[in-house]
Amino acid sequence: MNILSASRPVLITALVALVLSSCGGGPRWQAPSADELLIPEISADGTKFFVFQRNYHRPQPATVQTPVDPSRRQQLPIGEYDVTERIDNVLLQTEYCRTGFFELYREQGLQHFEVRGECREAATEEDRQRYEGPLPVDSLAPPPQ
Repeated sequence: MNILSASRPVLITALVALVLSSCGGGPRWQAPSADELLIPEISADGTKFFVFQRNYHRPQPATVQTPVDPSRRQQLPIGEYDVTERIDNVLLQTEYCRTGFFELYREQGLQHFEVRGECREAATEEDRQRYEGPLPVDSLAPPPQ
């Protein structure tokens, strides 16, 4: 056994570690700008469901995109990596799921992103009157950093 074949596993391990470490240091992916909706659904038995929906803005062909104002950039919802925190913030501010929720599924398309969930608490009569249709949530602030 020569020295080259004995050091081969060490060289391969070092090369793999170098490649993996170079992939993780880049900037985080930023989701495109989008309209967001919280679509509440209260069933007859009082179970509260919701769909958090993000519909991405599509650039119009043959138009020049203007850069986002840096002061507004901090207010934009952040990428899909942090969507759970965004949903938590939306549900907290709308008071729809007051005691938390279960995520039922996520769906990602080219033009949209959806999360369907179920609230941990049952609906009250006030909930039935208050949450009758989709709630635009674009104006809600992102969670504090």
